[in-house]
Amino acid sequence: MKACINCGKGLKKDEVALSKKMLGKNTKQHLCLDCLSEYLHTDKEILLEKIEQFKEEGCTLFL
Repeated sequence: MKACINCGKGLKKDEVALSKKMLGKNTKQHLCLDCLSEYLHTDKEILLEKIEQFKEEGCTLFL
């Protein structure tokens, strides 16, 4: 299981996919939703909405 590089929390599949989508497909550094929202200066709820949007668009990272 992958862990957040910032806080060490275990990551869910969608958190890994969102890290790749937002930070670059080839990134090896993944962040949990809390740390990613802080890094991107946005609300966690917005990131959750983005996950759903990317899934609806058929993004293969979220399969």
